[in-house]
Amino acid sequence: MYRRQALARRQAMPAELRQHASDKIAHQLNAYLLHMPDMQQAPKLIYRSLEDEVDTAKLFKSFIRPEAPEIYAPVTHAVHHMTWQRVSADTNWQRGRFGVWEPCDGDTWSAQDGAAVILCPLVGFDRKGNRIGFGKGCFDRWLADHKDHILFKIGLAFSCQECPAIPVEAHDIALDIIITENEVITCRNN
Repeated sequence: MYRRQALARRQAMPAELRQHASDKIAHQLNAYLLHMPDMQQAPKLIYRSLEDEVDTAKLFKSFIRPEAPEIYAPVTHAVHHMTWQRVSADTNWQRGRFGVWEPCDGDTWSAQDGAAVILCPLVGFDRKGNRIGFGKGCFDRWLADHKDHILFKIGLAFSCQECPAIPVEAHDIALDIIITENEVITCRNN
């Protein structure tokens, strides 16, 4: 029920409003990271957005700089298997199995590359950091397997995607913060 409602609210946003909100979210994310030195220097795992999600294309452009930490994007190999490949200004992209742009090449992120900051897509969220995805389980399973190597989990969402308390299961991993166009919601200690 929450997934369907939050998805409908997000899809109902006009494209111009969605882009304006995405720009505000990117600005808030950059301001937040500026005050967190550990996160500034950590590798960044950034999802590629679908058309109606918070737009992450500009984040890739702003984070890919010679002096910046490495940036990785997800590649879905099977319904339940995902890896993160390094991206650069020269990365070639192709549509993956779920219609999301994925890097064609690049080194794969591993724990040896250092604890990472991950930006997570979501359909819905609550104030405790619980998220609803598309229901495929890719991010949930990956987060469960790699939680010890993730420095910080950040959800990017439009404020209209907020839901009342989301039911959670034992394998669900809560986000540390959620950034919307209106606020930064701290969830780590909720």
